[in-house]
Amino acid sequence: MEEKYTKAAQEILACMGGKDNIASAAHCATRLRLVLKDESLIDKDALEKVELVKGDFNNGGQFQIILGTGIVNHVYAEFIKMANITEMTKEELKKQAAKKMNPVQKLLKTLADVFVPILPALVASGLLMGINNILTAQGMFVEGKSLVEAFPKIKDLAEMVNLFSNAGFTFLPVLIGFSAAKIFGGTPILGAVIGAIMIHPDLMNGYGYGQALLDGTVPYWDICGLSVAKVGYQGTVLPVIAASFCLAFVEKKLRKIVPAMLDNILTPLLSVLIAGAMTFLFIGPVMRGVGDAMTNAVMWLFFDLGSVGGLIYGVTYPLLVITGMHHSLVTAETQILANIGTLGGSPTFAVVAAANCAQGAAALAVMFRMKDDPKMKSLASASGISSLLGITEPAIFGVNLKLRYPFYGALIGGGIGAAYATLVKVLSVSQGPCGVIGVICIRPDCMLQFMVSMAVAIVSAFAATMVLGSVAGKKEKAAASVGSKATGPAQAPAQTEGSAQAPARTEGSAQVPAQTEGSAPDTQDTKEKVIYAPVRGNVIPRERIPDATFASGILGDGVGIEPETGEVVAPFDGTIASVTDTRHAIGMTGPGGMELLIHVGVDTVKMNGDGFTLLVSQKDEVKAGQKLMTFDIAKIKAAGYSTTTAVLLANSGSYPSCHVVKTGRTEQMEKLITVE
Repeated sequence: MEEKYTKAAQEILACMGGKDNIASAAHCATRLRLVLKDESLIDKDALEKVELVKGDFNNGGQFQIILGTGIVNHVYAEFIKMANITEMTKEELKKQAAKKMNPVQKLLKTLADVFVPILPALVASGLLMGINNILTAQGMFVEGKSLVEAFPKIKDLAEMVNLFSNAGFTFLPVLIGFSAAKIFGGTPILGAVIGAIMIHPDLMNGYGYGQALLDGTVPYWDICGLSVAKVGYQGTVLPVIAASFCLAFVEKKLRKIVPAMLDNILTPLLSVLIAGAMTFLFIGPVMRGVGDAMTNAVMWLFFDLGSVGGLIYGVTYPLLVITGMHHSLVTAETQILANIGTLGGSPTFAVVAAANCAQGAAALAVMFRMKDDPKMKSLASASGISSLLGITEPAIFGVNLKLRYPFYGALIGGGIGAAYATLVKVLSVSQGPCGVIGVICIRPDCMLQFMVSMAVAIVSAFAATMVLGSVAGKKEKAAASVGSKATGPAQAPAQTEGSAQAPARTEGSAQVPAQTEGSAPDTQDTKEKVIYAPVRGNVIPRERIPDATFASGILGDGVGIEPETGEVVAPFDGTIASVTDTRHAIGMTGPGGMELLIHVGVDTVKMNGDGFTLLVSQKDEVKAGQKLMTFDIAKIKAAGYSTTTAVLLANSGSYPSCHVVKTGRTEQMEKLITVE
C-alpha cells in the first residue's frame, strides 16, 4: 500500500515539473494543494493517468489535485519528502497563493469576498420584490386589475411585503460597509457606520442627484472654503467599498500609534471622522463616476446593442467563469438592482441563466453520445442537471472543457438563448440561482419569456453539441479511453470562495471517507443495507445541496439535510474512518463496504472548528444511533454559511443500487437510503 502512495507522489511531482517548480504544498481533506513557480510546466495529460488522481483544477493561485480522504494525507507525506519542502497549513498556503495573483485577480477576489456574505439579504429582498410585483401587476390574474385592486383586503399585506422588499436595497451601503470593512481588516461595525453616514436622511437622496445637477439645485457644505456636495449614496456600490477600505486603512494605522489606554476612544473616533471626510471630499464623487460608468456600459450593451449585446454577453460569460473573472460582474449587477425602481430590473440575470442552461444541455448531449463510457455518462448526467439548476462548474470543468466540442456547443446555444432573452427584454428583480429555477427572480410580466429563453438555449446547445460531436468523433473516442480509466473528471469544479450569483463553491470543504482503490461491496452479503438519517431536519435531493462538488455527485450519491438540531448520530453500525481537524466532517465505513461522508454545512471548513464538537475519534467502533458530533446552528448561520449537511455514499458507484427512500422532514434514525 505504501508503495502505491510513493509511486503516486513521484508521478505527481514529475507532472508538476519537478521539485524545483514547487513553491509550497499543503492538503485538506481530499485535495493536494500546490503553489507552483511556473504553471506552464504542468503535464495534465500525464496527471490524468496517475492511478490515484481523481481530478484537478486551478483556483486562486493554487493547483489542487483531488485524491480522496485516506489517500491524500499519505501521498502528501511522501510528496513533501521528495520535494524537500516543509509542511504548511491551508491558510499559509492561501497566503502564498495570493502572492502569485496579479492586481486584477486580487481586485476581483476582493469584490467577490465583499459581496458573498450579503447575497442572502439581496436574494431575500429581490424575491420579496417579486412577490410584491405579483400582487400589484395589472392584468396578471384578473383582467384589467391587479390582485390588490381585485381584493382590497390584501392591500396592507402588499404594502408590508413592499416595505420588506425595499429594506435590503435601501440600506445596501450599510450591508456593504460592514462586509467590506471586515474583508479589509477593519472593524465591521465601523464600516456599517460609514455606510449609514452615506445614506443619512439629512443628505439629498442620491437617486435625485442627476436631476438636481441638471436643475442646479444640488445642496453643498462650505468646509473651510471647499464646496462639498451634500448628497447621499443610495443605490451605489463602489463608493461604499472604497470608503470602507479607507476606514480600515486609517484604523489599522491608528492602532499602531495610539496608546493602548486611549485606543478604544480615539481610534474609532478618528477613523470615522477621517474616512467620512475623505468619502465626501474625494472618494464618493470619484467612485460614483466609476460605478455609473460600469452600469452604463452594461446598459449600453443590452439596451443599445439589443440582441447582439445579449449574444456577446452570453458567449463571454462562460469564458469568464473559466478564469474566475465573472465575479467582477457582481458589482455592476448589484448596482443595477439597487436602482431597480428606476431601471425596472436587470437584464443580465436571464443572459447568465441561458449560458448556464446551455452548459447543462451540452453535458446532457454528451450523456447520450458517450454510451461506451459509463463513468463519463454518469458524470455528464449529474453535472448537466446541476447546470440546469445554476451550478455550472462540474459540467464546464468535468465534461465540456475536457471534450472541447460540448463547450463550443454550449457557447453557441448560450449565445442564441441570451440573444433571445435580450430581444424580448427579460428583466430580473433579484439575484438568485441562474438556471431554470431562476424564474422566481424574474419580473412577473417576463416569466413566460424567461422560460422560452431557457428552452431556446437548451435546445440550441443540445443540437449544436450533437452536431459538433459527430464531426469530432475521433477526438471523443480518444477522450473516452482516458475517461474510462479515471474515477472522476479531469477537472473538478473550480469554485471561488464566496460566489456571487448564486450561492458560490466550497474551498477545502469536501471530505470523503477513506476509500481503497477499486473497493467493492462485500460480495458475500447481498442483503439490502440501510443508511439511517444521522440528523433531524428536512431532506433535500443531492442536486439541491448548495455546493457544486456535492451536488454534482463527484463525491458520491446521497442527500442533503437542512438540520433542525445540532446533533449527528451514527447512521449504521460501523467504524470512524476519518475526522477532519476542523471537526465539521466525519467519514464512516459500514456493512457491505459502505463508505459514508457526513459533512455539516457548506464552507464550514473556514470556521476552523468553531461551533463543532467531535465525540468520536478515528478508528472508533460505533453503534447505530450513537452520538458522533454536536454543532451550533446559530453560529454557523451567523458566520454566513449554509447548515445543509451532506450525507453521501462515497463508493455508491460500486453498488447496483443506491436508493433514496426519504425526502421532506425526517427524524434521526428514520430510514434514509437503501443500498444493495
